[in-house]
Amino acid sequence: MKKLLVVLLLLAVASAVFAGGRSQKSGELNIVFVTPLVAHPVWDVAREGFEAAAKEFGFRASYVGPQGIDPAEMVNQIEIALVSGADGIVTMPIAPEAMRPVFRKCAEQNVPVVFAGAEDDVSTSLAFVGTNEAELGFMGAEDLMKKFGGSPIRAHILQSTMDASFAIKARDGYLKAFRDKNYDFQMVVNEPCNSDMMIAMERYQNSLTAHPEINCIIGVCGEAGPAAAKVVNEMGRKDIVIMAIDDVAETLDFVRSGDIYATMAQNFYKIGYEPAKILYNYLKNGAKPASYSNDSGCTIVTRDNINTYMNILKAR
Repeated sequence: MKKLLVVLLLLAVASAVFAGGRSQKSGELNIVFVTPLVAHPVWDVAREGFEAAAKEFGFRASYVGPQGIDPAEMVNQIEIALVSGADGIVTMPIAPEAMRPVFRKCAEQNVPVVFAGAEDDVSTSLAFVGTNEAELGFMGAEDLMKKFGGSPIRAHILQSTMDASFAIKARDGYLKAFRDKNYDFQMVVNEPCNSDMMIAMERYQNSLTAHPEINCIIGVCGEAGPAAAKVVNEMGRKDIVIMAIDDVAETLDFVRSGDIYATMAQNFYKIGYEPAKILYNYLKNGAKPASYSNDSGCTIVTRDNINTYMNILKAR
């Protein structure tokens, strides 16, 4: 009888811990951020936001991930986090199909996940925090149409990998905006660079040589802008309009010099901070976010607003 009472008591405690996402969790929480790029300028900003949340809310923060884009290693790091007793996980489903089995495992083990930077509608997650890719594409395309003033656009679109969900949605956001406006736009080349600067430069050299009609470069990965600026300068193709993405220092320097026309700045600090805040409130208080999808915001950075654009992002 005593054994039965002990078992029932343990079950009751377990139920209190796991119901509503471990809402009665006591002690220091362990939240793990599995980033797609552990040493990358824009994701370093997300790390700042994540660690600021840890300091504010008092949880143990672990920031891990591969040096280069490697979904298998991200899966491995999530597996390690689960074995190590992580209470919650923040990550980017950069290759959804490859990562779905580990997300199912998280759900089976009642470890809540918040997607940062990209989402996967098939996998279970508590929330998504990131840029609205369709909005980013619309904003970028609208600005390019004004820049070209009705002249045809023949573009090279470079992305991280061909199966990266964010890159796909951002690219498709551009394409839809041009299509909806019936603009004379053609995507001449669309290829990946695996977020590698040297690969990006090689791709541009090859495409601009093979397709001299290209007059616009659209980047949906951070390396696209700086790599394009370097190659365009080397080849003497100053007629090419470059629309980059992200506000890393090198990209901003090229915007200041005029080598890059503009860049789409995402709010990576918020992409790091907000998922941690959502997980903390859920794990400690059982509070679910008001909405599943949380737009972190983005803005166009040009020479005209390069000194003030951060005020726009902070106001979001």
